[in-house]
Amino acid sequence: MDYIKSGQIVLEKEIQSLLKLKSSLDNSFIQSCKLINQTSGKTIFVGLGKSGHIAEKCAATFSSLGIPSFYVHANEAFHGDFGMMSGNDLIIAFSFSGKTPEIVNVVKYCRQNNITVIGISGDSQSPLANASNVHLDICVTEEADHLGLAPTSSTTNMIALGDALASSVSEDKGFNRSDFHGFHPGGSLGNQLENE
Repeated sequence: MDYIKSGQIVLEKEIQSLLKLKSSLDNSFIQSCKLINQTSGKTIFVGLGKSGHIAEKCAATFSSLGIPSFYVHANEAFHGDFGMMSGNDLIIAFSFSGKTPEIVNVVKYCRQNNITVIGISGDSQSPLANASNVHLDICVTEEADHLGLAPTSSTTNMIALGDALASSVSEDKGFNRSDFHGFHPGGSLGNQLENE
């Protein structure tokens, strides 16, 4: 077993997926940034499974960059957590297939209640894409693992797209290093910024 070669194959597949995502950014990305920037409420991330883990991380990144956000588990939404959402919020929903029933049903609920939705998936013709106000395609046609099944390229591109949205909107809002320090007073980041 050549572990180095195997690892390099995985990384190369993920790099190629990221490059494809980079070149795909278009008006949908601009629309998404404007929707996030103009939201008077909170940006709420929704996901399930591995996509849920990515959504939760994105919510943390958005919040740390001055965009109030939190994560709602798609299943929990149907057991009371819809009460966390209101008409002035924005939903960002993740599902690689775009067919996950729980995610699609959350989006349908939000649309019925006039809550704006950005859908993120790997299929621009999916139920999630069709139900969302704006859809972003993560541009992944195959996963990077040796089976082509495990969430690898898809989760890498989801998290990278989330980072791109967060940083772009934060920059547009004028969020600076001093603001960042206000949200990160502790740890190594806090110590680093304390002396500036």
